[in-house]
Amino acid sequence: MSAASQVRAKTADGVEAVHEPVFQRRSRNRNVQWLRAVAALFVVFYHASGHLGAVLGDDRFADIFNHRFGILGVAIFFAISGALMADILKTTPAPNFLIHRILRIYPIFLIASVALPFVFWNNPGLDMRALSLIAIGQNGNYRLMVEWTLVFELAFYVALFLVAAAGLARRLEAIALLALALSVGGTLVSPDNQAQIAVYVTELPFMSATAAFAGGLLIPWLVRRNVFHPALAGLAVAAAIAIPGTDSVGMGRLLAGVSAVILVGLAISFEARSADDSVPQRVATKLGDWSYALYLCHMPVISFTYNHLPFTGAAAWTVAVVGALLLAIPLGMLDLRLYAWLRKRSDRSTPESFRRWAWIYVGVYAIVAVIFLFKN
Repeated sequence: MSAASQVRAKTADGVEAVHEPVFQRRSRNRNVQWLRAVAALFVVFYHASGHLGAVLGDDRFADIFNHRFGILGVAIFFAISGALMADILKTTPAPNFLIHRILRIYPIFLIASVALPFVFWNNPGLDMRALSLIAIGQNGNYRLMVEWTLVFELAFYVALFLVAAAGLARRLEAIALLALALSVGGTLVSPDNQAQIAVYVTELPFMSATAAFAGGLLIPWLVRRNVFHPALAGLAVAAAIAIPGTDSVGMGRLLAGVSAVILVGLAISFEARSADDSVPQRVATKLGDWSYALYLCHMPVISFTYNHLPFTGAAAWTVAVVGALLLAIPLGMLDLRLYAWLRKRSDRSTPESFRRWAWIYVGVYAIVAVIFLFKN
């Protein structure tokens, strides 16, 4: 480990720790961006195909881009997020970590939640429960139809903040293994509950969808030990192929988690031989940059295309997918610029300000989550 690649940071208990990030090389970040682009396309293809059958009665594409694509796409997103957070948490003060995550998730989500329903359906109605992205079960009108993964993401970030604030960041791998055990145990004990996507905060640890994120937290630790041999790619493909249909969502998500962790681990471990980017590579990198925007906007585009435009069959599917990709370009550019600007401004704040706002957010999150437990 070279001194240049080491990062020194203080944990919440004031103990200085040395950590070697696994994302310090540009080629590794680029590989992850490409994988993020693939995951976003998997989700778009799955939703476009499934809704083509549901709305227009055409199941041709659903026979190809079936349930497996949606489950695997989300698992890859969660595994990437877990791997990134494992690195960031050990090199960033806990309050800064949480505030940066809030600034990354909420601004473009709020813009999309307000603008897209108004543009596509002339319906500006808002539901603060849904906009909160707090785990409150099936309460709230989720306008973009994909918010459930963001609810999981915010819960992950709050949990990691509490781990770091308690001085346990150096025990992150053990905590990740515990989270993985709870996810697998919950799936085995309550398999019928795993199809739920609108969950309460008390249900989150026992959902199969959390396995990919928990596994992602282990990726940097595994990468530093050279665990991800190229031969594991075959296991990742086998796990993806083995994902069952909708009758066993929980097992499907666990298998997707295995596949996603291996794929992300290989992407981070692999070093590109050339630093030069071809046009397809640059396009893939940009799509990775805009993947969050694509995720937010694709369902409104699909719904509008199938319900309001005079297309059927392959033409409708193509218009829906291409339309989502085109809308993701300006929305993605806005997302990146807005986050960069907000983060730059936030980083001028004092540590006390970061700490105060982080705990305010966690306090509000906890109060709202508990209230809806009793309302249920």
